[in-house]
Amino acid sequence: MTARGLQVLGTATFVAALAAGAAGCEAPARSKPWRHAPEPSADQVPSTIGDILSREKGRMDAMAARGDTFSVWLDAEPRTLVPLVDPTEWTVRIAMDSVFEALVRYRPGTGEADPGGIEPVLAQSWRVLDGGRALAIELRPDVRFHDGTSMSSVDVQFSLDAARSPRTGAGELRRALASVSAVELAGPRAVRIYFHRPDATVLRALADVPILPARVYERKLRGGPGAPVVGTGPYRVEPGQGKDVRLVRWDDYWGAAPAIERVAFRFEGDAARALGLLRGGELDMVAELIPEHAPEHVRAPGGAIELDTVRLRPPALRYLVLNTRGAPFDDARMRCAIDRWIDREALVAARRGQARAVAGPVWPGGPADGPERPVTPPDRAAAARLLDEAGWRAGDDGVRQRGGRRLLVTVLVSDREDRARDLVLEQLRAAGFVLDTRVGSTAVLDNRLREGRFDLAFVEWRGPAGSDLSPLLRSGGAMNAGGFHDARVDAIFDELREAWDPAARWRATGRLGELVAETCPIIPLTAPDPLGLVSRRVRGATPRGGWIPLRALSLAAPQ
Repeated sequence: MTARGLQVLGTATFVAALAAGAAGCEAPARSKPWRHAPEPSADQVPSTIGDILSREKGRMDAMAARGDTFSVWLDAEPRTLVPLVDPTEWTVRIAMDSVFEALVRYRPGTGEADPGGIEPVLAQSWRVLDGGRALAIELRPDVRFHDGTSMSSVDVQFSLDAARSPRTGAGELRRALASVSAVELAGPRAVRIYFHRPDATVLRALADVPILPARVYERKLRGGPGAPVVGTGPYRVEPGQGKDVRLVRWDDYWGAAPAIERVAFRFEGDAARALGLLRGGELDMVAELIPEHAPEHVRAPGGAIELDTVRLRPPALRYLVLNTRGAPFDDARMRCAIDRWIDREALVAARRGQARAVAGPVWPGGPADGPERPVTPPDRAAAARLLDEAGWRAGDDGVRQRGGRRLLVTVLVSDREDRARDLVLEQLRAAGFVLDTRVGSTAVLDNRLREGRFDLAFVEWRGPAGSDLSPLLRSGGAMNAGGFHDARVDAIFDELREAWDPAARWRATGRLGELVAETCPIIPLTAPDPLGLVSRRVRGATPRGGWIPLRALSLAAPQ
């Protein structure tokens, strides 16, 4: 899994990570019949038998522990289990809100009647002060860390300051907390957070800051191999599990105990073997199947358990960013012509059903949490009219020209294979564009993107649900690679900074989605929609914000 953030897109990164294990899906044809294979030598037999017995013992141990354990396929080792500095996606899935907790929890909305909002966790209550320039937070009095020490305001101040510090490298959190000017103690169980300017988005950002014990982490925040993993959550980490990660229910947890005693994240580098472990009952969940493992193959007869499908629907977006600093994309008609030309359903098909078409970055539980706009089918006649209105008319060869100049655009293209991306390029050529493709590694293309040396680029955004998208779309935003500017969009971000009420934020985000569709600063392509499988003995496996809340799960009693 990839870290969160923004990057030039070559291929679907989560698909690429899983595809490495796809070779085991079907056994390769043998070069000669099995009876012609050489007999094992005498010194090989004990080793072979030992390997078989060892694997069988592991299988029996897994089945014996299955009754009180929820087991998940772990396809990539997390770099760290401390989700403060440079976490991977698996770091957040494993540790956040289970091993570590934040002051508050963000609950994505489902509709206008339920716009979601902020729930208390380690914070008992909070108040907005000084017209939105400060937050007064009262902490729960009965919280202990896994090492038995009590949580205090010192730990909260340490954690928030660490997230804001350039020395710790918590880049995404640091940007989200950029308007915080100071965190001050207000007693043993209270803190005050002060802002440079009113900023309601900080309350959402606090849901992503794990509260760490200062005395444990003040000298070492980067939790690499062997580093301590000490939080306040309902689960603690069992040490010494190799590549696997095992969580066990913590008996001294301050809140309601989770129903499941143990959660095991079992590392397996072979996707086909992981699928076999699921069907054999040794795993309860494969969160994301590789594309080669189609549902009809997975649900073929012979499995030991019954399975249900699950769609995590992560808050991620693949899109085209257009350089609006000059021609041709300083003209909104040119940008929106591309939006109306693209056939997104063809891109979904190219991703073998592991993606869905989207109309923008706004949907319930999406990058911006708000009402979802319907995806309109391609209207190439309307797109052609926009290109004509902008003065770019098709010549006899189909290439569009204006004033004797061809419609030539520079496109950043990764050196990795990506069928869906290639389809977009084909569609642009069919619209009359001449493409000057600049192929390179992700690092090289990222530099060109930051320097503005492009006309069009393929980009992927990943982050928490309900994020502040002002860095992406606001004038001068840190991730506004295309230099887009619209005073109306800026005004909505100003409104969101002052909107503490969830319903008001939902409505404002809806208007943001409408303006993005009108001005086309980015061209949404697809959102990842990976298919997973989960055992029917698992109860409460409802995705929220791109993952399954572990504390909400339970296991059916054995029959």
